[in-house]
Amino acid sequence: MIKFFRKIRQKMLTENKFSKYLIYAAGEIVLVVIGILIALAINNKNENRKETIAINNVLLEIKEDLLQDKAELEFSLKAHTKDLEAQLRVIKALDLNDSYNENLRSDFGRIFLARTFYSISKGYELLKEMNLSSSLDKNLRISLTKYYEQDIPSLYREFEDDKMEFETYWLPYLREHFKDWKFGEYAIPYDYNQLLDDSNLISATKFNCVNLKGTIRELNGALNSASGLIKELSLEE
Repeated sequence: MIKFFRKIRQKMLTENKFSKYLIYAAGEIVLVVIGILIALAINNKNENRKETIAINNVLLEIKEDLLQDKAELEFSLKAHTKDLEAQLRVIKALDLNDSYNENLRSDFGRIFLARTFYSISKGYELLKEMNLSSSLDKNLRISLTKYYEQDIPSLYREFEDDKMEFETYWLPYLREHFKDWKFGEYAIPYDYNQLLDDSNLISATKFNCVNLKGTIRELNGALNSASGLIKELSLEE
């Protein structure tokens, strides 16, 4: 009988040890899982922090690009507006057969030229290269896409049209009918009276004014977009 109770006691001790082992093992597994989850959370936090820093740096560069664009757009808009005003005065003078004078001398200089504009897009290209666009605020992303993918390409097309018109018509005309010139400042004709009899000059100048108005419209649109983006990016800081 004593041996029987001893066997039962031994079995209970063995089962008790095994239960404790299972509890210990389960605890170890839980600790490992918790450790993994903590490590993943820390890693995700670090990755998010790195992405945030990267986005902020790219947005800062985009803002710097836009500030330069804005300054160039304002300068170009002012120059094109003066060009248009000068060309309208030339048309009026030719229509009225006005005498050649210093004002016409300078106004002629604003017909025979083609201006240029180049947008700075290093920050935007970097944003696309790093695949960070999806992390931006939706409205900001739409505004950036509109400016760089629509406004600027449309403006470039206007400048290309102006350049083609200058190279195919105005530059040859300038060389044939003017003895001296400085682009954007003055142009002196060989024979002003001959220009008065040239109906093609008035027609071409009127057509050029239409193109200028289109360029001015695109400049205004791009300038408004750039100014709006600068404000949006300032709020993001």
